[in-house]
Amino acid sequence: MDNQRGLLDAERAWYYREFALHPSPTNPFHPLQDGMRKLAIRGSDRWFWACDSCLRSGRALAANVARQNLALGTPFAAYVDRPFVCEDCLEPSVFDAGEQRHWFETLGFLIWVYPKQCAECRAARRRRKRSHQALAEALHRLDPTDPVQLEAIARLYAELGSSKAAEFRARLKNAGRRSKRHAP
Repeated sequence: MDNQRGLLDAERAWYYREFALHPSPTNPFHPLQDGMRKLAIRGSDRWFWACDSCLRSGRALAANVARQNLALGTPFAAYVDRPFVCEDCLEPSVFDAGEQRHWFETLGFLIWVYPKQCAECRAARRRRKRSHQALAEALHRLDPTDPVQLEAIARLYAELGSSKAAEFRARLKNAGRRSKRHAP
């Protein structure tokens, strides 16, 4: 077994940072000496520690404890691929180590937050959200006689899979007929 030097350094950095914030041993947030390794030894499936050989081979990525948003939790010493089942499509997916590092160290997400949807379903959810926002804005400024606006709203409803797309296409046809009747 290797000496896990990098992870021990990460644990030490975390301990001293937390100790500076909560120095009194009677404080419930006072860090536990060797607390990160104790969690790993317990074998919790929500805790990640890795040997130096796993880090060298790329099976795990070392974490920068100082960049993690812990709230009241204990940091991850390393990131490893985490398999899960997507709640939307029910397909197996992986929250890979690189994505975890990005979420927790770059975006600043809380360390205990995990995706519930696969990347494809998360992207689809974001597209739906943008379509809903665009639709709300378009409806707010709608001129019911403007064919360009009616077509845009029909397209947004169609993107969302709504039967209202047909209603707005019918309005578009009616607006076209009205404008032909009023043409010189």
